[in-house]
Amino acid sequence: MARKRRVEANPFKEMPSILYPDELMDKAYLRAEKLAGELRTTTRGLSTPKSRIIEDNKIRVIASVLTDNLIKIVEKTPSVDNLQPFYREILEIMVGSDEFKKSLAAVQWASDIIKRLGIQYSRRAKKAKSPQDASFYRKQFVGRVSSIIKQIYPNLAFLGVAQNKLKNIPTVKDLPSVVIAGYPNVGKSTLLKTITNAEPEVNTYPFTTKGLNIGYTDEGIQIVDTPGVLDRPIYERNDIELHAVIAINYLSDALIYVVDPTEHCGFTIDAQISLLKEVEKTFKVPVIVVMTKSDLENTDMDEDKITRIENMEKELEDFNVVKVSSISKEGIELLRLEILETIEEVGLSELLEQ
Repeated sequence: MARKRRVEANPFKEMPSILYPDELMDKAYLRAEKLAGELRTTTRGLSTPKSRIIEDNKIRVIASVLTDNLIKIVEKTPSVDNLQPFYREILEIMVGSDEFKKSLAAVQWASDIIKRLGIQYSRRAKKAKSPQDASFYRKQFVGRVSSIIKQIYPNLAFLGVAQNKLKNIPTVKDLPSVVIAGYPNVGKSTLLKTITNAEPEVNTYPFTTKGLNIGYTDEGIQIVDTPGVLDRPIYERNDIELHAVIAINYLSDALIYVVDPTEHCGFTIDAQISLLKEVEKTFKVPVIVVMTKSDLENTDMDEDKITRIENMEKELEDFNVVKVSSISKEGIELLRLEILETIEEVGLSELLEQ
């Protein structure tokens, strides 16, 4: 199956700042008054009465400023339906995609109505029988559009909050990506540093308070550790955490699942195997099982634990298993080779650095 390309740039980065109703009306009215002042000095001697020209232009400028600002919000904000799956899940987690759509639709509606009213009232002002009538039409227009702008205040406020939250989401690089999963304290962070020979980047995303830890292999493979995301069973998660799992799913081309056979992590072998099977079922990508702390496997263990480790190895016979020690570096080169071969097997070799 062909891999879906991911967008490198944060699609929400170009969302414009949101002006609220009073700010929008002040901006429009100041622009209109400035033009009116210019017209008062340039309309002497024209056949059309000055008042009609001024009021007509005020209406048109107010309509133009309002519609331009509103339509800019719609056009500069990415469509929910066109978002890449990862960012669609991020949107759902952070603000809610339905409310986001609804608010953009309300802004589009207001822009369309104001544009139509601007045309109608501009014509009325041009045909006004007296300066008072022209002024009346302009005031009536301002009242109506002001009411419309206030009507969408909740939508503007929502989009303003959304813009502040979404604009700083870290960029997701379009590289072959291997996600690390497993219970807490099994050695995921240490393994990431050992595989990549570097301190990982820490990128803050809304679905984890600890951030995603990201490192890169020499071949350009992105290794992602997900603290607080893929470290416990599905039934223990709330809705936001479930969306986080889905978001990470869209990033993964393969998985490293880390198990600690010594159980020093605080989780039983049975629990670790159960989570492995759940993660494999959820992600449906190649899985490399990494058994950590291999240099401790046969020390300080009673016969019961040794038997359970042997049983675990039997349960893992259908998986690609690599035993490693981040301390002695045993198995690390083999793991790097397995990662590279897995990425090549899923058809992503063209994205690797030569």
